[in-house]
Amino acid sequence: MARRAVVTGAFSYIGSAVASELLARGWTVHTLTNRHPPAEGGAVTHAPLLFDADHLARELHDADLFVNTYWIRFPHEGETFDSAVEHGRMLVAAAVRARVGRLVHVSVSNAAADSGLGYYVGKARLDDAVRAAGLPHAIVRPTLVVGSSDVLTSNVAWCLRRFPVFLLPRGGRYRLQPVTLADTGRIVADAAETQVDLDVDAAGPTTLTFADFVRLLARAIGVRRLLLGAPDGVALAALKAVGWFLRDVVLTREELEGLAQERLVSHRPPLGRESVEDWILAHGETLGRRYVNDLDRHVGRERTTPILAP
Repeated sequence: MARRAVVTGAFSYIGSAVASELLARGWTVHTLTNRHPPAEGGAVTHAPLLFDADHLARELHDADLFVNTYWIRFPHEGETFDSAVEHGRMLVAAAVRARVGRLVHVSVSNAAADSGLGYYVGKARLDDAVRAAGLPHAIVRPTLVVGSSDVLTSNVAWCLRRFPVFLLPRGGRYRLQPVTLADTGRIVADAAETQVDLDVDAAGPTTLTFADFVRLLARAIGVRRLLLGAPDGVALAALKAVGWFLRDVVLTREELEGLAQERLVSHRPPLGRESVEDWILAHGETLGRRYVNDLDRHVGRERTTPILAP
């Protein structure tokens, strides 16, 4: 009998990569999502992601595995990091109630309650809830996940295609250690099929500065741009102006501070195998052709549209 996995957000970003990997390994996959299934159909069954205890327990009944990718990028439409933590705890409680065989939670690299950053504080609180649940579990902590429809990579490329100057907050000296979307899906699936409790990072084999990351994207899309160091306030003001025009939040102050604190760098041996540089160079022709509007994608006209299909 095929093993049954329930994945949140299998028609979204990381969830789609996890679902694809699990399907390739012979799992059946059911997703909790508020997005419509892809037009071409597929093997993944679906139900709404509703934060109702009875509904969640029913959907998780008889699951051998539950992979939770649910989170928010920034507060919006009345949802805060505190409410996201409570929703995450409801998912964990439903997994306990349904007696799922294993719980895998997708967190973020360097989540910490003392970080002073709401995103990382909230993730740390939810990590603690997973550890306290009493289920066999794994916590997987991705760094910057690079792939099709990745917000940061796509929109940096979009800006490079359109503007002759690119501002680098603090000169772009801070480092990041990106990992490909495919590697992330594999690392999560590996954690799902391991028998012991785990706490692992999903990071790629190369660490580079943000300035070098931008230069790599410029080379991949075939443009030459002037990169200028700028104070945080100047860079954020410029991005806010772009966001006003696009009706989106391009980058938050907290996200910039997370980059500057190098929270997207792992301090463990990398589990990623695929070169992010090679992936970017191979996909340069398509990167940045379309602006990825994250507000539209989550609360606007595209909120029910599949982002990626498993």
